[in-house]
Amino acid sequence: MTTTAVILLVAAGVAASVDWWSVATDRLGVEFLAKPSVIICLIGVALAIEIDPGGASNVERGIFLAALGASLVGDVVLMTPDARFEAGLAAFLVAHLFYIAALAPDFELGVGLIAAILVIALGFGVVPQLLGAVRAHGPVITAAVAAYVVVVSVMGIVAAGTGLVVTAVGGALFVVSDALLGWARFVGPAPGGRVLVHVTYHLGQAGLVLWLAA
Repeated sequence: MTTTAVILLVAAGVAASVDWWSVATDRLGVEFLAKPSVIICLIGVALAIEIDPGGASNVERGIFLAALGASLVGDVVLMTPDARFEAGLAAFLVAHLFYIAALAPDFELGVGLIAAILVIALGFGVVPQLLGAVRAHGPVITAAVAAYVVVVSVMGIVAAGTGLVVTAVGGALFVVSDALLGWARFVGPAPGGRVLVHVTYHLGQAGLVLWLAA
């Protein structure tokens, strides 16, 4: 990676640490600044990474930037005082679709099948209870959440299917973050609370972005 990319990645780590602290200590004003700053820094990382011949293309970099931009919109929407969960859900669904589109060309069937089996096996312990709780909010939100579960699961499988460890871990952490967030919103308190949601989210995003440097 370039020096600029490394500096921006460190800056993203600092911003993430501040965000995690702000969430743990209920300092909303700090969180409103720190959380978007993480994604802004990661956008800078994606722009600063030097694309190697035979690696990611500038088109794929553009798709990653679109995914990060959609994530930034989702972050901002979900932090507003009158946060619209549906709008945030839509923004992150778009982000996952962009990640799938960028990573799909590197998908390896063998690794992807193993990842799919793991995702399905773990999903049996979470998804039925989550969707059961969501049904109380009406058919529209139930359908939206069900679609989101499918898309984020595919993203995690495709990320694992690239065969790159940092990307596979990034995709898995993003899936975990979304699962914790959904559980906390519809079912009950999730392990680790909002802090763990943010930690897994930021580490997941960073892991995905580092695919560009592979």
